[in-house]
Amino acid sequence: MSTFTSRTNIVTGNHEWVFVDDDQFDYQQELARSAFADMLHDHERNVQYEKAIIKTIDTLSKTLNRIHVLDIGTGTGLLSMMAARALRKTTCPSRITAVEVFQPMAKIAKKCIEKNGYHDQIHVIDKRSTELDLETDLQGDQINMIVAEVFDTELIGEGALRTFSEACKHLTIDNDNLRIVPSRAIIYVQLVESPFLQEFHTLKDLLKDEKRIRIPLDCRHLAGDTIFDLNANEIRDRLRPLSKPIPVFHFNFKSVDDRNNFTEEKILENILCESDGQIDAFVMWWNLDMDEDGEIQLGTIPSWCYDDKDKAQHIQWREHWIHGIYYPQQPKAVKANEHVNLYGFHDEYSLYFDVGSSPFPPRSFTPAFLSRSAMSGFNNDQRRQKYVEGLQKSFSHSSIHRCLYIGDGLLLPLLVLEMYPQIELIILESSNGHLVQTLKAILENSSNELTYRFIPTLEKDHVDLEKIDMILSEPFFTKSILPWDNLHFYYLLHQQTQPLNMKIFPQKARIRCIALEFDHLHKIRSPVQQCCQLDLSPFDEQILEASINVDAIVEPQSLFEYSSKKPTLSPIIDLIEIDFRRNYQDKLEKNHFDIPITADGICNGIAFWIDYQLEEDLWLTTGIETENDSWATYSKQGVHLLLKPLKMRAGMKLSVNAGFDFHQGQFLFDTLS
Repeated sequence: MSTFTSRTNIVTGNHEWVFVDDDQFDYQQELARSAFADMLHDHERNVQYEKAIIKTIDTLSKTLNRIHVLDIGTGTGLLSMMAARALRKTTCPSRITAVEVFQPMAKIAKKCIEKNGYHDQIHVIDKRSTELDLETDLQGDQINMIVAEVFDTELIGEGALRTFSEACKHLTIDNDNLRIVPSRAIIYVQLVESPFLQEFHTLKDLLKDEKRIRIPLDCRHLAGDTIFDLNANEIRDRLRPLSKPIPVFHFNFKSVDDRNNFTEEKILENILCESDGQIDAFVMWWNLDMDEDGEIQLGTIPSWCYDDKDKAQHIQWREHWIHGIYYPQQPKAVKANEHVNLYGFHDEYSLYFDVGSSPFPPRSFTPAFLSRSAMSGFNNDQRRQKYVEGLQKSFSHSSIHRCLYIGDGLLLPLLVLEMYPQIELIILESSNGHLVQTLKAILENSSNELTYRFIPTLEKDHVDLEKIDMILSEPFFTKSILPWDNLHFYYLLHQQTQPLNMKIFPQKARIRCIALEFDHLHKIRSPVQQCCQLDLSPFDEQILEASINVDAIVEPQSLFEYSSKKPTLSPIIDLIEIDFRRNYQDKLEKNHFDIPITADGICNGIAFWIDYQLEEDLWLTTGIETENDSWATYSKQGVHLLLKPLKMRAGMKLSVNAGFDFHQGQFLFDTLS
C-alpha cells in the first residue's frame, strides 16, 4: 500500500510528511531501520553465546528426558540455529521455539533456518514472548531452556526484566531444572572527572571577564537527565576515573524481582574516591554470566578497566551496546581517600544515579529541549572563540547599532549582548517554544542594561529590515538532522521582499567532504554473509535491498565516536559554496568531482560537513579544519557508507557527483567509482 515518510524540509524549517506510492516502502523502511547487522558482526557476542548454549545443552541432556528451548527475540534465527546444531550432537529429544515480534525479521529468520537445514527443529512464531500461551502456542510443552538477547546499552531498556519474568512464570518448568542463557547480570558504574562530558550536559558561563549575562541554575540542563549513549573507549583521554568500578544492580534472570513493577532503589555507602577531583559523570556498563557457573562472560567493560593491555587494545567494537553516561544533579568535588554515597534507581526500562550524602534530593527527570551535541556547541571553547573573533571583526569595521538574530542557537545572541551591550538586538522567536522561554529567562536574570526584544515573525509589522545593520545566525535549528539542514537560515533570508543591504553573519557556507577508511563504522551496513559457520545470506539480501530502496544516501553520525585510519585517504574537497547574500532562486547546481587519493587503503565511507565564513579568512567548521584533525563534537556530520568498499592506492581518484537543489533544499550526491 502507499504510505507517508517524514523528512526535514530546510526550505520551511519543518518536518514534513512525503507521500510514497510504493506498496513495499513501509515494510522495507521497517526492515532497513532494524539495524541487526551490527549485532551479527559482534564476534565476541556470537562466540560467547554459542559457548554458553553448547555448555547448557550438554548439561541438560545429561539430566533431562527432553529439552525444549525458547529463543526470545530470535532476529535472524542465529541463536536458535546454534542451539539446533548443539542438540544434534546429543541423543536427547528436543524442540526449539523461536519468537520474533518484528514480522519482517520473522520472515527472514524462517528463510535463514531453511537455508541452513534446521527447519525440522525450529518453529518460528511471530509474536511477543509475553503473549505466548502455553497450551495454544506450545501445546503444553513446558520450556526448560531460554536463550535471549534482549539487551541494550542500559541492559534493561528493551524490557528484559519483564521478558524473563513472564516467561519464567507462565512457560517454564521449575527453576531447578530451568537454564537461561545468559544466567545473570551486574550493572556497574564508575565515578569520573570529565569537563568534556560536562560540556554535553550543563550550560557554562559565557566569558570569564564579563558578567552581564547570568545563566540561572534551572536553565543549565537543557539536554535532560536521560542516558547519554556514548562509546567511552573513544574518549578515554578525556576522562579520569576517580573510583574503582562499583557493582550496583544484580539480576538473576530466573528470579527477577517484579515487586513494585520492577523498580529498585538503593544507596551504596562509603564509596572510596582514589584521587582528588570532581565527580562530573558516571560511566555505566554491564556484564553477563552467560552460563549458570559464571565461567563464560560477556559485557561492555570499558577498555581502561582491563588489566590485560592486549585485551584493552583489541576490545570488541560494537554499536548496539556501548556505554551509558549519567550525571549527578550537581558535580561534586572530592579529595583522595574521601568516601561518598552513591544513589541508584531503576524502573522497568531505565536507570538513574546520583552521588552525595543522605538524604538524597528527589530524583530529577528533566525533559530534553536540546540535543547533547547542541549543548556541546554552546560550551565548546574553540567554537566560542571563533564567534568572539568574528564579532570583534564585524563590529570593529562598521557602524552597527541594531541587529537581528535568527535561529535556535542560544550562544550567539548571548555573546552579542555580553560583548556589546549598547547594541539593540531583535530576536526572531524560535519555533521551539522551550528555547524561547529559556532565552527569555536567561536575559531576565541578567543585567538590566541590555537592549533587546523578541518578534514572532519577520513581517514588516514586526521589523523593518531597512533599519537593521546586521543579521546574525549561528546557524542552528533544532529540527535539523544533517549539517546542511541548518541552511534554513538562507531560505529565511530570501523569503523577505525587503532588500538585504545589511551585513550578514555568517557571510557564506561551504559543503565539504573527505574519503575515509573507517575502522568499524562501515559494519553497520556491511553484509554479514556467514556468522559462526551459519549462512545468513537471506538476511543480507533483504536488509541491503531495503536499505538501498529507502535509506538516504547520506546519514547523520557523530564522527568523534568512530575512529578511522590516519592519514586520511584524501584531502578535504570543497563541493559547493553558498553566498548568503545571493539569491539562487530555483537553481539546481550539480558538478563532477574527482577526489584525489593520497594514501593507500580501503575507502568504505565519505564524510560531509558544512563550514561557515564568519569574516574574511575566518571559518567555523562543523567537521574538521585539516585532514587529520579530531572531529567536532558539537555537530553531527553526514556519512555515505559505500555498499562495496573500494581498494585505493595513492594517485588514484574517486569520482563523485555532488551539488545542491535550491528549489527543494536538498544536497545531491552519488558515487561513480
